[in-house]
Amino acid sequence: MQKLITCIIFIFLLLSKIHAQQLPYFTQMVGNDFLQNPAIAGTKRTIDARLNYRAQWVGFDGAPTTESFSLNSRFNKGKMGAGFYVMEDKIGPSKQLNLGGSYAYHIRFPDCELSAGLGANFTDYTLDGNYITLHNTQDPSINQNISNSRWAGDANAGIYLYNDRFHIGVSGMHLLETTVHFYKNDSLKHGKVPYATQLNFSVGYNFAQNPDYIWESTFYVNYVTAVPIMLDYTLRLHIKDKFMAGISLRLHDAAAMHIGISFLEDFMVSYSYDLLISKMRNYSGGTHELMLVYSVRVNKQKRAFIDTHFLHQKYGYMF
Repeated sequence: MQKLITCIIFIFLLLSKIHAQQLPYFTQMVGNDFLQNPAIAGTKRTIDARLNYRAQWVGFDGAPTTESFSLNSRFNKGKMGAGFYVMEDKIGPSKQLNLGGSYAYHIRFPDCELSAGLGANFTDYTLDGNYITLHNTQDPSINQNISNSRWAGDANAGIYLYNDRFHIGVSGMHLLETTVHFYKNDSLKHGKVPYATQLNFSVGYNFAQNPDYIWESTFYVNYVTAVPIMLDYTLRLHIKDKFMAGISLRLHDAAAMHIGISFLEDFMVSYSYDLLISKMRNYSGGTHELMLVYSVRVNKQKRAFIDTHFLHQKYGYMF
């Protein structure tokens, strides 16, 4: 039954002309913001690398899984940032391998910085018809006998205003709205997947009475045409520069818990678990997400720049 539901959902998204959520969603959006906004490039420490794994809707056959690796850095005395990422997203009979790169230009102000970024991404979209059961076997949109892959390119853009106490970010993904065309050499079959522009907005504020206990508050909005708007609020507590714990609430979807630990000054590992509150909770064991971060200042000269970059910096250690 769960396998049938997964296939029905996938076929609907593939064949309908209604745009839907096409990029993977992360519970730890605060830590994976570089994947959603090219302006993030170079806004953290000198070099920032992140490895992420997400298993969504555990218990479903063919449930979504996402793996990603990203690396970005600042250069030219902090005036610019650049980075790349590799992300693989699997759901049922489909797989998307996404290769992306981003560039950002940073404009400094006395106590904040404005970053404007552009990005390009190339997606290898694979559809395996062997895993699909059709009511109408003659459906011209899908060939059940083969696995077909196609590349598609697209563009992203974003802006990000931030210091160590607040941020405001806006980005657009899949701005060119390219279409993946399958079975180009088959005169009888023609399947296509049109990408839709995805708009992201985030705002966050960090506050503390005691610098050993810092509250990190983030509100995130995701919008795609013809899909219910997604609202996510996350509150995390950083304890003595070492430990992190928090919760997230996603409207009509899930509540999540976060835990994490920083070690060796430059590393952090964090885990989150989504407890579904939608009707899918009767069929799924929730969602697991694990992230490993390596974020470092390269040398003392660059470290001095980062540490004194903002006039009233308080929480510079935060990842």
